[in-house]
Amino acid sequence: MARLQRRNLMARAPIPSIQQAPTKSQPILENYVKVLGVVPNFFSLISQSPDALKAIADMHATLGKSIGHKTRERLHIMTAEVNGCSYCLTAHSYLAGKLNGLTKEDMELNREGHSTDPQADAALQFAYKVAKSRGHIEDADFAAVRAAGFTEAQIIDIVAETAFSFITNLFNNTFKTDLDPSFPELHTRKAA
Repeated sequence: MARLQRRNLMARAPIPSIQQAPTKSQPILENYVKVLGVVPNFFSLISQSPDALKAIADMHATLGKSIGHKTRERLHIMTAEVNGCSYCLTAHSYLAGKLNGLTKEDMELNREGHSTDPQADAALQFAYKVAKSRGHIEDADFAAVRAAGFTEAQIIDIVAETAFSFITNLFNNTFKTDLDPSFPELHTRKAA
């Protein structure tokens, strides 16, 4: 309980319940309960702006299908580490393990832009360079991800998913979102 109180003292904005959220936000939050069994604090936090919640929820539901859920979660873990976002590292490690069956070993490698899966490793190496350089990559980086078998559409999706992760990292670092009590507490190696 003291741990939860410590988390709440750090947050810069309240985390409303579904009932406390604006009426326009409530159906979106209720959908997260149906899909995940819980509303992650990030979505509750941004529900205070129904427009922001809808935009983020739409991106969350739409992006990443061509690269698969496992690689999508791997990208979020990597980007959270790059941007020093402990909230996103915690949330995506939980989702990657519980919903996608990723191992702790793989998730640890993901933090540094690698994976135990060879094709996912190529996607992560590419995305890591994109994230670290803010998109200023070399032609060889683009050629390497192509050579690993990714189509143009999938490469676009890798970049889009990485960019989307930057958005969530920015929100959670800015607002110091409380860690969800049901997720294991993890911290990035980089201070936010």
